[in-house]
Amino acid sequence: MKYTLISVGALLVAVGAAILIVYLFNKFKKCKRWINVLSSLILVGIFSISFTLIYFAFNYKATDHAKSYLKSDEIIEINENKSYYQFDNINHDDQAIIFYGGGKVEEISYAPLCNKIAHQGIDVYLCKFPLYFPLINIGRANEITKNNQYEHLYMMGHSLGGTAASLYLKDTKTSFDGIIFLASYSTTKLNDSLKCLSIYGSNDSVLNKEEYKKNTSNFPANYQEVIIEGGNHSNFGDYGLQRKDSASKLSSDEQIELTTSLVVSLINS
Repeated sequence: MKYTLISVGALLVAVGAAILIVYLFNKFKKCKRWINVLSSLILVGIFSISFTLIYFAFNYKATDHAKSYLKSDEIIEINENKSYYQFDNINHDDQAIIFYGGGKVEEISYAPLCNKIAHQGIDVYLCKFPLYFPLINIGRANEITKNNQYEHLYMMGHSLGGTAASLYLKDTKTSFDGIIFLASYSTTKLNDSLKCLSIYGSNDSVLNKEEYKKNTSNFPANYQEVIIEGGNHSNFGDYGLQRKDSASKLSSDEQIELTTSLVVSLINS
């Protein structure tokens, strides 16, 4: 909502600037050339910023059901700071996943998946990003790895978050065991020593299948691919149906349960 208000404000400023420029042009006709140049630069700048803000103003919000998974219990403890949510299994401290969510998707949408994985003995760090856009701060995981106490560490990402996670993994000096892609792929070649799991739904209409197939060569050599029959792009989180996605034959809970099982199996293998 705040980005929408900022966008509207920027558009009003643009209109005001245009009116001012017309006024100046009529008053100082001899300055026609520099006024035209200045007016073009001002209007292009303001409208570009406005449309960028409008683009980010419309995003996917977590459902109330997703938010209900942000509660500690006798098995996991939920901790939050400005950079991430930590789903900490109080009985296990040797394995962890750092999770990057999809672009323009509120992070809490992935709370059900993170919660369920944590209940299986694997801590999960659900990272926060400005404007819900992981490419803005690919290095967010550094705030977790700088105090890493885990024997086994994994990256995981959904959609754009998977691509951002792979870019982080390519450059980090921290030792990772592997990476999990949810309806995503890597645009850079990853080390063949990594475990790698790629999961997507058969009804996914958001994932670009041509780009996905082209970029499978960037996966580690022994990557595993699992296609969830009837699953779609949106149901790895809980934020409703994403634009351009197809309906799923599974509920979000069902797809998340299957994903949890696959992720835990990879890590424990």
